[in-house]
Amino acid sequence: MRHEKLAVKLLLSVVAVLVGATGCNGDKAAVTPPAKEVATTVFAQTARLDSDTVSGCVSGAPLVKILIDLQPREAGCVPEVTPASVCVAPAGVVRFKVRNGCAALGEPGRPALEISQPTFKRALHTAETTTATGLFQSCSLKVQQLPAAATHVVLCEIANDAGEGFYKYSLSGQIVTLDPDVEVKRGH
Repeated sequence: MRHEKLAVKLLLSVVAVLVGATGCNGDKAAVTPPAKEVATTVFAQTARLDSDTVSGCVSGAPLVKILIDLQPREAGCVPEVTPASVCVAPAGVVRFKVRNGCAALGEPGRPALEISQPTFKRALHTAETTTATGLFQSCSLKVQQLPAAATHVVLCEIANDAGEGFYKYSLSGQIVTLDPDVEVKRGH
């Protein structure tokens, strides 16, 4: 009897969450996952998507957020990247949020910030290679002008055929160059 009450409470809370999720899809009704997925989803820990430092790493996340905070230093305008390395799933999305704490950047012929296409460094599994022609897709990797105290967002889709492994991209332009990492790992 005691276990039945717990099961009923759990079922009612899951139903309440699913009914509440209907508003998230506009006019479409929420999709009810199979019972097995409901049980595992209730106890699974989820990523917080409201912060600027979301990353996967046990498995690739469908969305990773990278904050590029440009700060004036003796060496010039220095990018501070948080987190320094992220783990994203193939066909996922990387969101770069650029916050300019330096003076206005950008001039004709030289962008304020340029994010390079990542280069494949090392596979996660010895037999795996990548066939992706460009890891970052559907995005403009150049920020031509960046006024002082401005914020700019760049969304890049990850190639569907991206091989699992470690990639390195660079940040350049009118800033001090930096080479952060991206790990591609399938979600589980």
